[in-house]
Amino acid sequence: MSKPLLSIIVIAYDMPRQALNTLISLSPAYQQGVEAADYEVILVENRSKRNMDAAAIAALPGNFHYFLRDESGVSPAAAINFGFAQARGQFIGLMIDGARMVTPGVVQNVLMAFALHESAMVAVPGYHLGENEQQFHLTHRYTEEKEQALLDEIDWQRNGYSLFDISCLSGANPNGVFHPFMECNCLFMSAEVFREIGQADERFDLPGGGALNLCIYRKVAMHPRTRFFMLPGEGSFHQLHGGVTTSEVEKREAILRRQNEQLTQLLGQPFRSPSVEPILLGKVPSSALRYLQHSAERGIHRARRFAEHNEELYADERAKERMRQELQ
Repeated sequence: MSKPLLSIIVIAYDMPRQALNTLISLSPAYQQGVEAADYEVILVENRSKRNMDAAAIAALPGNFHYFLRDESGVSPAAAINFGFAQARGQFIGLMIDGARMVTPGVVQNVLMAFALHESAMVAVPGYHLGENEQQFHLTHRYTEEKEQALLDEIDWQRNGYSLFDISCLSGANPNGVFHPFMECNCLFMSAEVFREIGQADERFDLPGGGALNLCIYRKVAMHPRTRFFMLPGEGSFHQLHGGVTTSEVEKREAILRRQNEQLTQLLGQPFRSPSVEPILLGKVPSSALRYLQHSAERGIHRARRFAEHNEELYADERAKERMRQELQ
């Protein structure tokens, strides 16, 4: 077998149904315009009371590699680095939360971005299944059973873009694609860039990794060689599974404060969303147009506000240019 161009690393823990949906959405039977040989999917599962069905994974078409490992900690950081060590691709994708299904054009558009720029950083916007963000699922009486009924109703495996019809924007990017993102739960970069940022920092040892995802996103975005591509017509859709910050849990605000404290400590400065200007890539299906409209409306508001204060919309682009010049 020839070396795959792209390795997608998916991390799972105690989410067998949701993670299998994610893998199905990454299979060449679902992804459009790509062949199985174009990419591999590396699933790393930290052992729990509910592990995945290895036979169901093996039955999927495509290049899936499943690793079940024992993890003494509560963070996915070590599992990410383990998955990266198995990756054979020149480019990698990171899905730290394995409960995120994707739309059918993700892999095709990611490969297109890397064909345009070998140090591309590609972000897939995030959504939550259901009418409301899932950290309020108890308030809105949203359950896994209701979610499964929604998925059955739209027949998502036949029409993946119908996921937009049963979802809402994630709180990490509530203003859409013309505002800086805090994080991305379906992020792609070159393997070389991932090595150069130090891979996943295993000092992020809080449950769920704490703010590890934010740290990786900022470091990749601010890497001097990366060029930022955004896929406005694609999405990653979070499924309810009892996540640390994506479910209505007690003391959620205290958990978020602790995560932010650790992020500030390990970054060496307070976190700020990187203001890098995206290149929009790919088609936008009709089901996603309402989100593009929302993005444009919020983007216009932001542009006017910045103009009033004579501020740059994407100030970090200038900082990256200075870093590039220093490296020459």
